[in-house]
Amino acid sequence: MKNIDAYRKVCVTAGGMTWCFKALDGTLLEKPEGATDKMTEAVTEIAKKQTELISGTSTDSFKIMDTEIPVYIERVLDLTVGEVLTETAKEFPDQEALITFEGDRRVTYKDFEDDARAMAKYLLSAGVKKGDHVGLWMANGIESMVATYAIAKIGGVVIAFTPYEKVEKMEVMVRRDQISTFFLYKGAKKTENIEMFANDMYPEIKTQKYGELNFEKAPTIKRVILVGAEGSEYDYPGVFDYEKALELGRSMPDADLEAAQDAIDVHDLAFVIHTSGSTGFPKSVMLSHLNVVENSNTMCDMMGLTHEDKMMIQIQLFHTFGSVASGLTAINRGMPMVLARRFKPADSLVAIEREQCTVVSGVPTMFIGFVEELKKNPDKYHVECMDKGITAGAPCPEKMVHDIEDVMHVKHLITCYGLTETGPCVSGTKPDDTAVIKGTTVGQICPGVDVKFIDPETLEEVPEGTPGEICVKGYGLMLGYMGDPVKTRDTFTDDGWLRTGDMGYLDAEGNLRLGDRLKDIIIRSGENISPGNIEKFILDIPGVVDVYAIGVKNYKYGEIVGAFVKTEEGSDLTAEDIRDACDGNIPTLSIPTYYWFVGEGKDIEDFPYLTNGKVSKPELRKIAEATKDQKTQLSAHKPKK
Repeated sequence: MKNIDAYRKVCVTAGGMTWCFKALDGTLLEKPEGATDKMTEAVTEIAKKQTELISGTSTDSFKIMDTEIPVYIERVLDLTVGEVLTETAKEFPDQEALITFEGDRRVTYKDFEDDARAMAKYLLSAGVKKGDHVGLWMANGIESMVATYAIAKIGGVVIAFTPYEKVEKMEVMVRRDQISTFFLYKGAKKTENIEMFANDMYPEIKTQKYGELNFEKAPTIKRVILVGAEGSEYDYPGVFDYEKALELGRSMPDADLEAAQDAIDVHDLAFVIHTSGSTGFPKSVMLSHLNVVENSNTMCDMMGLTHEDKMMIQIQLFHTFGSVASGLTAINRGMPMVLARRFKPADSLVAIEREQCTVVSGVPTMFIGFVEELKKNPDKYHVECMDKGITAGAPCPEKMVHDIEDVMHVKHLITCYGLTETGPCVSGTKPDDTAVIKGTTVGQICPGVDVKFIDPETLEEVPEGTPGEICVKGYGLMLGYMGDPVKTRDTFTDDGWLRTGDMGYLDAEGNLRLGDRLKDIIIRSGENISPGNIEKFILDIPGVVDVYAIGVKNYKYGEIVGAFVKTEEGSDLTAEDIRDACDGNIPTLSIPTYYWFVGEGKDIEDFPYLTNGKVSKPELRKIAEATKDQKTQLSAHKPKK
């Protein structure tokens, strides 16, 4: 959208009344009944001082008749998720929007908008209303995108589940999330999702009627819409066909949809995103329209994206990196999106070459996969089209940045830091920053976001430049964890700062430098050991591709250091070689005692991954605990000759 700032407002509240102004020129949009001219004049002057074009809040005051009147000010981007698609479709109706991974189906922005409106009208006619929780158990695809924006247009809440989730966890999350309607593909591979749904979770769907469902394990579910249901073996009485729903919606009048859209406020709940569950059972993070629309616009500005770019979306839409930093960000600028169902480096590179994608998004492990495939087959792919990229979710060391720039041709990579709970992006590097900055920091704090650093024990702010727990304030903060007020309360300080659980500090140039997650810090004999520092050093050893350091339980010391190391294909690097390289270069207590090698025919075939593509340290700790007795403990010092 070229003119997104035209939707910004400044709302000023004083004396129990609220005035709203157009942010760009100060035009009065709404004046409360009973407001005096003097109050309106005073409020107008305060509104004119709000020149920052980013959502946020502040306070001020003015005097009338010697009375000091406090003022609350909110700058707001007054644009919902559904409206972003509508406005982009008006601006770029014939631009391709959605492209399947194979390239065999292509949808323009006009058709994307028309289908989302049709599905929205159908949902309203079926009884779905504002605030209803609508589940998507779908991999990336055209139908999952259409369903997402149809739900958003009626004020429903989009709750996407990983298509690879297991039955037991799904049942718990569906109950907790109070799902009223479900959209499904037949399955992420072939048919496993609907088979699990009908055979293992809710067999009543085979006999109960659609719209009258009453599942014993999930009584809130009333509707199940399946892509490709009609004429298939899964055309159960309790299932409605996706295409039939679209067809019915196209023939319905627009009045109810327009009324539903008018009733949505940007502060309303839009998405529930499940955290990866790296520290336990996934939490349900609630994000508003304002959270995600403003953050996606910031991402566009940071990356310099335009409608002339084309994005390969690797991250699944059930993750905030996929739904916000990729999908909504692409729509915000009218970019075509190639939708990867599941990440396989070779397949993605074929699609990138075919579609001439200019932008690629992913967590660092995905970029490692690309680099390894391109190094293995340097003449197989012609992907010089790639120019821009975004990586987040884990550290991206300088060595990796060089590989991404040199091997993948992505010269304008940005590295970001954020959490699902912050909507997501908190900071990011600039496309033209050096590899050193991109590999050692996560850039400048985003506009509209505030950070501070505290001692995690005392909660007191630490001195400038001193590492502390990162705390965040700003427009992107979640509304809370759905169904878990205790966890929500514990995540925020009393004065409204969100505690991230990550350590970090701002350097002299204002770049955010990350430490470790508090839960990942290794404690040996009472000494805190940074796994991040260990990983940074070992990754620079020639032949090492990736490494993760963890704490391994030990009777004498509490914990000692273990390392899971992936080396280049054909490398003969040994545990002793790594130990010898560490000796004298990192603190003795930080040198790993145990080593596990990762790869075909080695200690483990591959790293264990979370659904968002991150490596799971809790799973690495489990593997270490189960196999440490089979490993040789190496002394921290190399043997003397």
